[in-house]
Amino acid sequence: MVEMSIIIQICNFIGIIIAILCCYKVCFYLIGIFKYRKFKPTKNKHNYAFCIPARNESKVIKNLLDSIANQDYPLEKITVFVVADNCTDETAQIARSYDNGLNVVVYEHNNTNERTKGFALRYLFEQIKNDYEAGGGVKSFDGYFVFDADNVLSRNYVTKMNEAFDAGNKIITSCRLSKNMNQNWISFSYATHWLRTCLGENRGKSVLKQACRIQGTGFLFSNELVRNGWIYTSLTEDRSFCTDAVIQNYKISYCDEAVFYDEQPYKLKIALRQRLRWAKGHLQSAIENCPKLMCNMINPKKNFCIAYDCFWLNFPKAIESVCRSLIVLTMEIIIAILTSNFCGWFLAFVMGWIVSRFISWLSQIFIYVIPVLIVYRKKIGKLPFFKTLFNAFMFPFFDVIGRWSMYFAVFKKVEWKPIPHDTIMDIEDLNKN
Repeated sequence: MVEMSIIIQICNFIGIIIAILCCYKVCFYLIGIFKYRKFKPTKNKHNYAFCIPARNESKVIKNLLDSIANQDYPLEKITVFVVADNCTDETAQIARSYDNGLNVVVYEHNNTNERTKGFALRYLFEQIKNDYEAGGGVKSFDGYFVFDADNVLSRNYVTKMNEAFDAGNKIITSCRLSKNMNQNWISFSYATHWLRTCLGENRGKSVLKQACRIQGTGFLFSNELVRNGWIYTSLTEDRSFCTDAVIQNYKISYCDEAVFYDEQPYKLKIALRQRLRWAKGHLQSAIENCPKLMCNMINPKKNFCIAYDCFWLNFPKAIESVCRSLIVLTMEIIIAILTSNFCGWFLAFVMGWIVSRFISWLSQIFIYVIPVLIVYRKKIGKLPFFKTLFNAFMFPFFDVIGRWSMYFAVFKKVEWKPIPHDTIMDIEDLNKN
């Protein structure tokens, strides 16, 4: 029984140590609430390529192209590459026939064994290397934007990102808002999830010139990052790209004034499927990258702080936490049975669990949801009070889904499947809303 008590103490001690090691993130959050990094205007207009993987996106691809064509940035400095990836609709035809002063190049990638976004990007950069060989291949463009086909950009998006790029930043991510935040609690939770990262991590990290987090879409990187092509084809290619950049000593910046919009899932079935894919990709990323990041932390030629933060981004805290909890729970049950106090222990356990869950539920609302709604109120726009109150109350359930997805991902085989997009809104519709 003494040995079991010692095991419980060790597990609790490990939990305390991990909490202490991660408490530095509070600094990013507090800085982000009050400040973000601004970039000076520049007359230097860089030459950019837009990379848009698109799987059956005929409903929304034109709105993205329109938002690019309407940028307050010289269109002769922009080339748009659309990869029609295993499409069975008219995505390629719509993009190829687009004519609004924008140079659009369409490639069709048809390989049913290569179905992730990463494979589409890999194929694209292979084509750019071959077709633009005379101009230097991937060096034909100073930087590359990556967008999903359902995205639309605010009119000054490229101008603001160009200011950050011209300031010497090699990788920049941007502010991600949502077309359909107010549709239901699921879309609201997704939108809050993205803005939570902007507010709680990227704004503060950018001010301190640490490495921000890239999240799937809406980012820009220098051509030197793909001098050997695009090599990230996992379920979460953005996290692999981000981690690899950190390992190579790149600092990822963030531009809060560059705003784009995307469509969030609003059906529970789709959300569960996507969260499971994220969880599986995060586990794969942890196995692949955590050892390399630990080596970076002890390498005097590498940036310790950036590698340290990226390590905890990849570390599967949910899995570690549930393993500790199961060990502690097992030991406590055995002790309660051996001391003939199981009923008393069980009652105390249930009451403690209910109280702790209630406190955790409220804290997520007050720590994450409310600050996001306050800081980004002008960008989000007006939301109906009672519906927003309900959506905010449901947000912690979104994180519960994320944790349980991580547990299932350990045992379940996961394949990439497309997320349907049917919210057909252009930038004018969003401004009106």
